[in-house]
Amino acid sequence: MLKKFSQIIAGGFLAMSLLAAPAFAAPMNFDADSAIAQYTQKLQSEPNNAVVYNNRGYAYKLKKDYEKSIADFTRAIELDPNYSDAYNNRGTVFEILNRYDDAFKDYNRAVELNPNNAVGYNNRGLITGKMADYKNSTGKEANSIFQRAISDLSRAIEINPSYAEAYQNRGVVYSWMPNCEMAIKDLTRAIELGINTADIYNTRGACYRGINSDRAIEDFNQALTLDPKDGDIYNNRGLIYFDRKDYQRAIVDFKKAIEIGSTLTASFTNLGLCYYQLGDYDTAIDCYTRALSVNQNYQPAIQNMQVAYEAKAGRR
Repeated sequence: MLKKFSQIIAGGFLAMSLLAAPAFAAPMNFDADSAIAQYTQKLQSEPNNAVVYNNRGYAYKLKKDYEKSIADFTRAIELDPNYSDAYNNRGTVFEILNRYDDAFKDYNRAVELNPNNAVGYNNRGLITGKMADYKNSTGKEANSIFQRAISDLSRAIEINPSYAEAYQNRGVVYSWMPNCEMAIKDLTRAIELGINTADIYNTRGACYRGINSDRAIEDFNQALTLDPKDGDIYNNRGLIYFDRKDYQRAIVDFKKAIEIGSTLTASFTNLGLCYYQLGDYDTAIDCYTRALSVNQNYQPAIQNMQVAYEAKAGRR
């Protein structure tokens, strides 16, 4: 009997960008450079205008000039310590910089100052969910953190029942718990409310794995229509074909993921698993070797290579 192999769920299988929605949203075709010039001129005559500092900070954020963005949001807060939106906006920049503790403090202050700030609850909820991974939380600790995240995101939805991003973010947190049925429900609602991205279909497809493989493939196909250059999606669809024992189609998808150049370690490992199931142990071993050339400590590749060597030697 063959030893049970370690089937890897690809790095980023449930990957989706959580959406931090700033309180000041730029209109379509927003020209950040022009806006910065206008706000700077405005500040010459109104040097204590907190709103202008907040808005210029957002323009700097769009230009990815995060140091100036933080400085402007901070100045807005100094001028108006009760400026909820400025705290929220500064928190989004801290989050971009992976300064999660600082981001959480700002989001927390934003909702303290404005208990009806749906955006603040959304952002505090998503950063709370991220912090479970950031702090390497597991078991009951992780579940407790996720529940706090769900509570905040639910509050955002209670305040604004049409808040598509909050549904999406809550769906992602549910997928991390994992609670795939609730995740699918929220992600579907977010799609109904207008979110139409490769990420959301990729994540819902991952949640459908083990529940409805046909729906999973439909979602991955839609995701690839929206972004045909995302290797994660090919890898994830390949896993569904693998589950179905449709190894030839799985091989095509894993090779495409490798060609694109993302999730190389996971995709090479998954490709190896397909060849192993087809009895081509040499090719499987080569795939695992390639996976380990990217990450020499990747345990699924190490374990599966050992199994393949034993199968090749007739000991399995």
